[in-house]
Amino acid sequence: MNNRPTILITRPMKSGDPTEYTYQWGEQISNMVKEYGYNLIDIKKNDVTYQNVSQLLDKHHPRLYIHIGHGCPASLQGQKECIITRRFEMDELLSMQNFREIVMPLIYASGCKSSCMSTPDICNPLCINDTNLSLLKGTIVYTIACYSSLQLGKCAVKYGTDCYVGFNDLMLFPVDDKGSQDIFKNVHVTFIKELLNGKTIEEAEQQTNKYEDVLIKFYIDTKYISLPLLWNKIYRRVLGNREARIYT
Repeated sequence: MNNRPTILITRPMKSGDPTEYTYQWGEQISNMVKEYGYNLIDIKKNDVTYQNVSQLLDKHHPRLYIHIGHGCPASLQGQKECIITRRFEMDELLSMQNFREIVMPLIYASGCKSSCMSTPDICNPLCINDTNLSLLKGTIVYTIACYSSLQLGKCAVKYGTDCYVGFNDLMLFPVDDKGSQDIFKNVHVTFIKELLNGKTIEEAEQQTNKYEDVLIKFYIDTKYISLPLLWNKIYRRVLGNREARIYT
């Protein structure tokens, strides 16, 4: 081990799923991290579990955490379960129609504690568990996933995450036999490479924006490429400390 910062990557992969492609993106990113001499922890496929990710975050306190997979407003998703979750506040639970009509009577009948104990799925709103977001305190998070900056990212910053980069909506990319999906991979590689070179989040985003603008202009007549590129640029969010960098 050296004194370079630690970088944690999680990349699930499911058959017949977009993660078949993003998993390969992760291969290039992990190789790039190693080439730059960082301490890399690369968690793949069935090892991408809530327990494994939580334990590794707690033990290694990575400076940069990169998730390449699925996400939603409440969580980042691993191979079979959520791996990073935000806590549902009571007012959110009460606003859920099914929660008011179905879940609340069950809780009153059985007691919240027993309901939680009987619900192993940590994503289930019946279980108002503590979030593991506190394990990301002081970390820069970069997500290649849909929706997670909408709520999870905001919550992460409140829990002390230094900076959270993600998408406020769907993260789009086309797939074809020409390899168009790799155009979208290269956008993420550009952002991450800037961070590996010691640039701030702000500087990395600016460089990525310029690269996206070149691509959008080049593919302006190929709408199935240019429009998703523009969409992703619009819905990418940088939350928290824009002056954060991996090392100084």
